[in-house]
Formats: sequence, C-alpha cells, structure tokens
Amino acid sequence: MDLILEVSNIEVVYNKAIQVLRGLSLTVPRGQIVALLGSNGAGKSTTLKAVSGLLALEDGVLASGSIRFNGGDTAALAPQQLVRSGLSHVM
Repeated sequence: MDLILEVSNIEVVYNKAIQVLRGLSLTVPRGQIVALLGSNGAGKSTTLKAVSGLLALEDGVLASGSIRFNGGDTAALAPQQLVRSGLSHVM
C-alpha cells in the first residue's frame, strides 16, 4: 500500500510536563481520505499540529515516534518546508 502520510506511535508533550498524546498511530493511503474523530480534548488538534510541524508555536514537542510524509521523515523540516512539499494545516 502506498502511504502519503504515516504517523507512528507519537508522543506529544507541552511545556515540558503535560503529555497530550501517547502511542498515536495512523496512516493515510495515497488518494484516500481519513477522518480523525474524537471528543473535546482528545488530541485531534495536537495531532494535526504535530503532523504540520506547528507544535513549537505552543511550546510543544514530539517526544517520541515518527511522522513520515511522502516516504520522508518530517522531524527535521520546518513548517514552511512542509508546505513547500505539499503538506499544510488549514484551520
């Protein structure tokens, strides 16, 4: 299966103390649509911020796990580089 996005076992921490996500994984096959559903405070927005590289704007970090877009690791890429590669977060 050709995956456009692969989120593997991520953990997100805010303010060096508050664990918001732990062990979250999801995949998005190329050409498909995937919905992320959950109640208020479940981590939907945090997941999207992690994927689009926007955690640092709110003192958040991807503490563990990996995010791959188009087969490449996104960890070292700034948000503007992700946008240039075709990945963006639209609120």
